[in-house]
Amino acid sequence: MGRVNKDAQALLDAFGVLIRHLTRITGGPDDGPALTSTQRLALFELASGGPLRLNDLALRLGVTAPTASRAVDALVELDLVERLPDPDDRRAVRLDVTHAGRTQFEERHARVAGAFEPAVATLSPAERAQLQALLARLAAELTPPCA
Repeated sequence: MGRVNKDAQALLDAFGVLIRHLTRITGGPDDGPALTSTQRLALFELASGGPLRLNDLALRLGVTAPTASRAVDALVELDLVERLPDPDDRRAVRLDVTHAGRTQFEERHARVAGAFEPAVATLSPAERAQLQALLARLAAELTPPCA
């Protein structure tokens, strides 16, 4: 793999510092069951953009369908995710969060947002809008064409 552009590396490092600070001040892992990073991301994707078919979830996670399936199996076992019939195709299944999964997602989201809010308050409204637009552009560049 080639050398990473210095600007890209500096931005990536800055994101890493920001994420580590957020993780530290929000208490790290949730108080509930221990989740792998793939399980946590799957729960996030389903809570924020579900219900989804398994292949669509795998694409959003950037993993194979078997890897996504194992993560979903664990989340189903923990009653955080459920498999539902797909209304468009009786042979297919859609994945969605359960009430417990939604609660866990919302509690984590509120804790992180509360920790992030004081830092965001130091930015002017124009700076917040600019940062939001720039982050959206970066995310769009990283999003697979089919997602």
